Amino acid sequence: MTPRARRGYIFVETLVAMAILSISILVIQDAVRQAILTRAQARDYTTARFLLERIQARRMLVYEQPEGQGSGVFEAPFERFSYEWKVQRIEVPKPELPPDMTPEEIKRFEDTFKGFLGQLTVRVQWNRAGTEFDATAETLLRPELVWVPPPPDEVPLQ
Repeated sequence: MTPRARRGYIFVETLVAMAILSISILVIQDAVRQAILTRAQARDYTTARFLLERIQARRMLVYEQPEGQGSGVFEAPFERFSYEWKVQRIEVPKPELPPDMTPEEIKRFEDTFKGFLGQLTVRVQWNRAGTEFDATAETLLRPELVWVPPPPDEVPLQ
């Protein structure tokens, strides 16, 4: 191979290497960009989960709360996040009692069985780069935490 032909070969080899290097830099740059976006989304979901649990805890501390719903926006530094909550009564059918229960056990069950539970649903929403995200959680509440209005015949007249 003549020196002149060898120089041309080295030039082509250099061009191919530069093309490969350019493409790999673009791929690496895109991977880094995706990692940054994924990290930001993961941080948002972690924050949303923390805020969901915060609202759940506040609602679960209220004794005999009526069925209802509410919404709001979190204070700084979470002002990008808003929330909605809803408490509703869920009827629970009375289970069939086992035949081997004693009369005392049956009476205790009859006295303590409420026939309903409360369901608390919390939804947290936020925006990131013009896209809306949300996270939802549901939990059941003990019957004592849900206020049940008395039957109409038991309401005292004023």
